[in-house]
Amino acid sequence: MDPTRRRQFDHLGTAKRELLSWATANEVPLVRVEFVVPFVPTDFDAAVRLFFDTDANVARCASNGVTARLEQEFRTILARSGYPADWLAGTSFYVDSHENVERNYEGSYLYRLR
Repeated sequence: MDPTRRRQFDHLGTAKRELLSWATANEVPLVRVEFVVPFVPTDFDAAVRLFFDTDANVARCASNGVTARLEQEFRTILARSGYPADWLAGTSFYVDSHENVERNYEGSYLYRLR
């Protein structure tokens, strides 16, 4: 793997672990974080998927600002770790639930991320 892409994966992996720990400490029903990057070697955008436990919590967290707080926390973790600003600008977020993955994707996050 290209060293620059490896660096990106390292940053994203660290942010993923830290965000899940933050969510647990703050009693946020976030159960999983996944990220996808383009296959294009010069494109360092990242699509971050936040998975809550239920569809109801997806809606509740969107309405009470928790989802926005999670996105900001993830960005803060990346920035603090030295993630380049142009990569950070290309980071987008999508929200779903484990309940949806179970119901519509045979419980497979791989199927859901495609």
